[in-house]
Amino acid sequence: MYSNKRKITIRIVLPFVMLLMFTGSASAVAITDFFSDFTSSDVTVSSSQDLRGRAVFELSYSGSTVESHEVPITVGAGEAVTKVIIWEKKPQQDYYTARVSIYNDSQVLASRAYQVSYGTVSLPSFHVVDFSPTNSGAKLLLRPFNPSVADIKIQLLDNNDIIYEKANDDTSLTANTEIITPWTFLLTNNKNYTVRAKIFTHRLYAAPLINTYISNFTATEDVGILPDDVKVDEYGASVTIRGKSQVPFDGYLVVENRNRATNGTQTYSVQLEDILVSGKETTAGVVWKGLVPGIYDVVIRAEDNKNITADKYETVLRIPEYTNATATATAKGTPGFTAYLLIAVLLAAARRQKGG
Repeated sequence: MYSNKRKITIRIVLPFVMLLMFTGSASAVAITDFFSDFTSSDVTVSSSQDLRGRAVFELSYSGSTVESHEVPITVGAGEAVTKVIIWEKKPQQDYYTARVSIYNDSQVLASRAYQVSYGTVSLPSFHVVDFSPTNSGAKLLLRPFNPSVADIKIQLLDNNDIIYEKANDDTSLTANTEIITPWTFLLTNNKNYTVRAKIFTHRLYAAPLINTYISNFTATEDVGILPDDVKVDEYGASVTIRGKSQVPFDGYLVVENRNRATNGTQTYSVQLEDILVSGKETTAGVVWKGLVPGIYDVVIRAEDNKNITADKYETVLRIPEYTNATATATAKGTPGFTAYLLIAVLLAAARRQKGG
């Protein structure tokens, strides 16, 4: 009798336990957002427990898969993670279906589809004139066909992850509009990055029209010699160099002079006091040693630690002949170049502080 009751209890309880297990597993992972056009696709996944799985993106037409991408995905308990992929094939049809599925091993935890339109159906009311990312930031130039308002997101991607996003909400597109997005963090030298513009065009009686655009760049060191701040005379050279990249530049000022009459050459190298990034400046200088009167070709270079030239500036210097009396008077009345250089450096520092 006891055995029969136990069997009945197990038969009643077991389906409920299995149902709870299935419900708990299904609700642990959720796709909170999914989008795709024919340029790129993104999915946001949340989970109530730790997940180490994969996201499979598929683009299909008439039930046949056109393209697919698989991306590893790791989500912490109570967190949300976004993954982005770039479609590689060119569209051949006007309508496609994009689908993303979240797997844990071979088990599908969540799945969602999105209808993709191509051609006139998805054309926005603007033209992308320029989309050019650089070492210091990204520039997006839009030319509207008709007045509109849009939310514009600029996203910096590292593989399939968004490592930076800048939103420009309610941007009025009534004339040529330029969106400048500076990078506010350091980049890795020689690393390939992808920049994505995701534009939501507002519509009065419909959901926003969404279009994405992709551009790539390789992060490199970059600095510029400021021509207006180059001072070269018979005492030496003073040079101001400005950073133009979010890849840190730790390098040297190299100055070379060549006597046109004798071909005699002198080369000076001074390590820059500051490590330069976008907008940061430093001033350095050299003092000539034993330079005789004559005409000199002067070459100024900003070089990195591998002796690769980042920027170059050339000029010509004439050192006139002096009589003994003039030379003596000059030696007594003119401060040494070291003092001159110190003044130049102090003025440059003051100018940088004033400019912020």
